Amino acid sequence: MTENFTWQENLTIIRGRHAMKAGYELVRTRGNTRAESLPAGVYRFGGTENPFTPNTGNDFAAFLLGSVVRADFNTVLANWLPRWMSHALYFQDDWSFSPKLTFNLGMRWSYESPFTTKYGQHSQFDPNVNDPLTGRLGAITHTGKALAKRDLNNFQPRVGMAYKLNNKMVFRGGFGLTTVDLFTVGLDQNFEEYFTAVTLGAPPGDPRAIFNISQGPGPIQYPILANGTSPFVGANLGSRGATQYDPNMRSPYTMNWNGTYQYQFADTWLMELSYQGSSGVGLLNAWNTNVIPLNISSDRATLDQIFVNQQPFRPYTNFGTVNLWSNFGHSSFHSGTVKFEKRFSKGLTMTSFYTYGKAIDESDNDGGASGVTYYNRRLEKARAGFDLRHRQVTYLTYDLPVGKGKKWMSGGGIKDYLLGGWKIGWIQTFQSGTPIDFVIAGSPNRYLPGTVRPNITGSYDQIDVPGWTIGDRFNNSLKNPMWNIGVFSNPAAYTPGAMGRNVINGPGINWSQGSLAKTITVKEKYNLDLRFDINNVFKMPNFSNPSSSVNIVNPGLFGKPTGTVGGWCCLGGQFAGLFVAKVWF
Repeated sequence: MTENFTWQENLTIIRGRHAMKAGYELVRTRGNTRAESLPAGVYRFGGTENPFTPNTGNDFAAFLLGSVVRADFNTVLANWLPRWMSHALYFQDDWSFSPKLTFNLGMRWSYESPFTTKYGQHSQFDPNVNDPLTGRLGAITHTGKALAKRDLNNFQPRVGMAYKLNNKMVFRGGFGLTTVDLFTVGLDQNFEEYFTAVTLGAPPGDPRAIFNISQGPGPIQYPILANGTSPFVGANLGSRGATQYDPNMRSPYTMNWNGTYQYQFADTWLMELSYQGSSGVGLLNAWNTNVIPLNISSDRATLDQIFVNQQPFRPYTNFGTVNLWSNFGHSSFHSGTVKFEKRFSKGLTMTSFYTYGKAIDESDNDGGASGVTYYNRRLEKARAGFDLRHRQVTYLTYDLPVGKGKKWMSGGGIKDYLLGGWKIGWIQTFQSGTPIDFVIAGSPNRYLPGTVRPNITGSYDQIDVPGWTIGDRFNNSLKNPMWNIGVFSNPAAYTPGAMGRNVINGPGINWSQGSLAKTITVKEKYNLDLRFDINNVFKMPNFSNPSSSVNIVNPGLFGKPTGTVGGWCCLGGQFAGLFVAKVWF
C-alpha cells in the first residue's frame, strides 16, 4: 500500500499584460508492504544423473519421481517501508506582448529525497567491500543511510509563444523540460537479506538431484544477525541476488519541443502543419552487471567450460544476478503531422490527419533492461518496440439531408420517423506495424549468456515474403509464413549474431468503423435514440505480430500469424444496436 500526503498553495496575480502564477507543493510518500513468506519452500524438479537412469528429459516426469534439484525457503524478517519527500516550486507568466504576440514563460524546480526506508532497513550492493560470507570482493551492506546523494539541480524551464500572422494564420511553438519521479519500480527493491533466504541446490556444474521429495529436505537452518538480517544460505551462489542503487543517481528528465502552423484556407476548412519532438535523458533502468564479457576468451576449451558452468567466470563469483539501478536509458521521438479539419456546415464535419514519426530507445521498459551485453548497451539502440512510422486517421460525421427541415422529405410525418434525421459516422485508421525483434532458437551452437540474434544472409528487404497471403488461416500447419526464414542463419559459436534490434515492421492495421444513428422526439418529453454500429466494416484481417523466434531446423509457427488486432469475422460482420429511451422533465 502506498500513501501520499499533499499540501499545496497557488497564487495568481494579473498586472496589465501579465498574468502571473506561482505555487508550491509538498508531497510525503509512504510505502508499506509485507512480503509473502514461504517457510515450506518452493521446489524445482529435474535430475540428469543417478538415482534416475536413464534421464527422462521431462520435468513433469521428474516431479512424479520426486527428484528435487533446487528448493527455496524464506521467512520475512522486516516490512519494506520506503519513504520520500517531494518539493516543487514554480513561477509562470502569460505575457501579452502585443495584440499579435503572446509569450508563456515559466520555471519549475523540484526535489525528491533519495531512496531510504523508515527504519533504515534497506540493502545496497557495494563492489568495494569484502563479502563476510565468502571473503570475496563485493558484498550486500546495510548502512541505514540514503542510497544516493541529494540532487538539487532540477530546474525545469518552459517557454511558449503564439504569433498571429494575420486573421487566417497562426504559429505556435514551445519548449519544456520536465523531471521524472524516481520512487521505486517494483516491490522489495534493495531489500536483500531481510528474508531468510535459504536455497538448497547442488554445487555449480553438478547435475544430480539434491534429495527425493519423499525424504524431505530436513531441518532448515539459517542465522539471524544482530541487525535483523539473514545472510544467504546455500551451496549454489549463482542463485544469490543483489541490488545496487547508483550513489550518484539523479532525477531523469524529458525535453519536449513543438511547432504548429495553422491556416484557415476556407470558411469552414482549417489546415494544420505541426512538428513534435521529445527526448528522455537519464531514464531509470536496471542492468545485470554480473555478466560475462563476450570477449572473455578466444580459447574454445575455456568457452566450453564457461558454457557448462559460468559461475566461476562472473565478475563477482559469490553472486548470481547483481542488478544496478542507474540513469542508463535514453529515448528520442520526432514526428510531423498534416491535419485537415472541416468544421460543421451543410451537415458535414470531418477531421483527418497523417503522422510520420520515429521513436528510438535502448529499452521499452521503465525498469529492468537486457540485451546482448551490459558492456555495450548501445547495441540495443534502435527503433522502439512501440514505434509507429505511419499513422493516418479520419473522423467523419454527416447529417443525411432527409427528413423534417432537410432538403428531401421535409414534410414530417411517418416518413420523417422512418427515414429522416439519420446521421452517418465513420472512422478510418491506417497504421504501419510495430517493429520486430528476431532472436535465435534451436541453434546447434553454444553461446554465452545474453540475447542472441540471428545473422542475415541477404538484405533486410528480403525478409518479407512478396505477395504474401495467409493460406489456410484455420490450420497452423497450412499457414504461410510472412517472413522468409531462408535469409537467416545461426551465428557462429559464442558470437551474439549480427542482426540488430527491431529491424523490420510487423503487420499493419486497416480498420474501418461505421455507425448510423438518429434521435426521435416524442411530444417534447421523450427521446428515443437509435444507433447501429459496425466494426471492421470490410472485414480486413489485422494480424498481431507472429513468432519471431528463428529456428532454422524446426520453424514451427515462425512468421505465421496466430492472432488478430480487433475482430475478424468470416461472415457478415460485427453489429451492435442501441435502443435508449430518455425522459426529459
